[in-house]
Amino acid sequence: MADEVIVLSGIKETLDALKEFDKDAVKRFKKVINTELAGAERDAKNIIKDEPPMRGWRKADAAKGRTRGGAGWPGWDAGEIKSKITKTKVQGKVRGDYTTSAGSLLNKSAAGSIFEVAGRNTKTSAGRTSSAQFLRNLFISGGKASRVVWRVVDKDRARIEENVNRALEQAKADLQKHLEGERGR
Repeated sequence: MADEVIVLSGIKETLDALKEFDKDAVKRFKKVINTELAGAERDAKNIIKDEPPMRGWRKADAAKGRTRGGAGWPGWDAGEIKSKITKTKVQGKVRGDYTTSAGSLLNKSAAGSIFEVAGRNTKTSAGRTSSAQFLRNLFISGGKASRVVWRVVDKDRARIEENVNRALEQAKADLQKHLEGERGR
């Protein structure tokens, strides 16, 4: 059940058609999306602590980078990490199995991204395994992978899906009512 994916189809088409008849109905639907995204964004930012999630993770970026294409290990800057957790409604792939145009939550900072997904795939690009000690330390302090954005989304997933689905069904019903009204003329 945890891997079950709910796909809502017709969002763009419904809203585009509904704009011709009832701009307020479109605004009501978008308000639901914005409210859910804002709540998820706020909850994700609240997970980030001021102190690094594990001993040895410096607060400043590495001076001489030997990892991440020469950029070096990113410092733990809670303010930057929080500021780069953002909501978006840009269309794109989510979890590789479906496309969204309703909205998503992103963790755009280097340190935040590492914290978010470290350990999800323990192979590096060169085929070596990631540092076992690093992962043990991170798992102890930060829990398993999906520590911020995905944790919030997964925790509130059922409620979010229900609210968005209900709003979409209402938008579809509003569109149908307007279409039937046009036919009756």
